[in-house]
Amino acid sequence: MDHTTPVIDAPKRKTILLAEHSGFCHGVQKAVDKTLAAGESSEKPVYVLGQLIHNQQVIDHLDAKSIRTVNSLDEVPEGSVCVIRTHGAPPQIVAEAEAKGVEVSDATCPDVRLVQNKAIQLAEEGYTVVIVGKDEHPEVIGIKAHSDLVGGATIVAINKVNEIQEKLKDIPKRRIGVVSQTTQMEENFFEMVKALSKVAKELKVFNTICPATYFRQNSALDLAGKVEFMVVVGGKNSSNTTHLAEICRGEGTPTIHIETYKELEDCEALQNANIIGVTAGASTPDWLIQEVVDYIQSL
Repeated sequence: MDHTTPVIDAPKRKTILLAEHSGFCHGVQKAVDKTLAAGESSEKPVYVLGQLIHNQQVIDHLDAKSIRTVNSLDEVPEGSVCVIRTHGAPPQIVAEAEAKGVEVSDATCPDVRLVQNKAIQLAEEGYTVVIVGKDEHPEVIGIKAHSDLVGGATIVAINKVNEIQEKLKDIPKRRIGVVSQTTQMEENFFEMVKALSKVAKELKVFNTICPATYFRQNSALDLAGKVEFMVVVGGKNSSNTTHLAEICRGEGTPTIHIETYKELEDCEALQNANIIGVTAGASTPDWLIQEVVDYIQSL
């Protein structure tokens, strides 16, 4: 949902401002469209290995279309279609699926694929690869698994500056290569690069934060300075959506992070605000954003 910032005058006294950039990014839209198309065109049952995107309402929508989300390849029967989520997957998983007689449909986001390739490049050039991101995040797990295939590679995920000393203990630090989880906060990424520059003799950096993340973060920051209350719409397990809420709160604006409009029903701060900002993470569909806007307009 990329647009100029419109002003929506709600009945009574509330004004709603929408962030210039919010909602589905191109990678997410492509993955959802591809998965729905597979469900409609394939005579085989379709499964998604892990949540396609971090939005439960979209997962429920896929399930209603008989596209099942599973947590393990063991749950994907032979002769079916397995969709690789937007966050990517370890190459070993893809090989195992194909060996099992499962048709693989790869919905990895192109921006995530870029990070995987940059991490492989750094590993091949002999750098210790630092992924700025969360160890347990599926995107980071996939990036690490791809670059780990390079013989002798050293790969480590670090999410905060205060983790650097412990995470790099007993690891070669003379030449460090850096990539980022695509949904990383810009400020954190640059703080990490600055700190790593004091550790390494040679530092090679690829800023792999995706453009959609950058635009949504900056739009949210700009809007938070203009309103009395911010509503951030998106999955509670979505890193990029959680970061949007953190950015708005960091601006000093009262903020609520919700998945659906129903979470606003007892929100006193919303009731008391006259000028309300609405933004959404890159995994949030337009129809969920519209439901939120419609609810606020009804107050």
